[in-house]
Amino acid sequence: MTNERQQEIFALERVFIQVKRRMDCEWNKENIGLTAIQGRILIRLFEDGPQKASVLAEKLYITAGAVTGIADKLLDMGLIERERDMDDRRVVYLVLVEQGRELVEKLRAKRAAIMDMMFAGLSTEDVSELTRIFNQIITNMDEANVEEKK
Repeated sequence: MTNERQQEIFALERVFIQVKRRMDCEWNKENIGLTAIQGRILIRLFEDGPQKASVLAEKLYITAGAVTGIADKLLDMGLIERERDMDDRRVVYLVLVEQGRELVEKLRAKRAAIMDMMFAGLSTEDVSELTRIFNQIITNMDEANVEEKK
């Protein structure tokens, strides 16, 4: 890798970190009592239905233990419930309850407003290109991880 390319990649990394931090700040600006990851879990349950903690962890790129801890808090807040599988009582699903569904509607509106603000001034083509680039980065990382496991 050339020095110039490496400098550009490090600059991109710094910008990416700033974007992530600012996204988190925007999310936390209006205090609705949830962290960004708590909101993401609720949205996943809303969109995908009841899920095992391990499945949510995989979808959100966090550990199952982290999901369990977050789920405990969401349970205490009355936003989700745990339900056992009728066929296999060892399997536990996280399920969104009505109060959680109502909150997700607010979260989705907030998420849309944040995304609109973030991507203002970018064309649909620009957003598509960013999506393509980030998907390629994910593919590169996935392929590197597969190679490491060999």
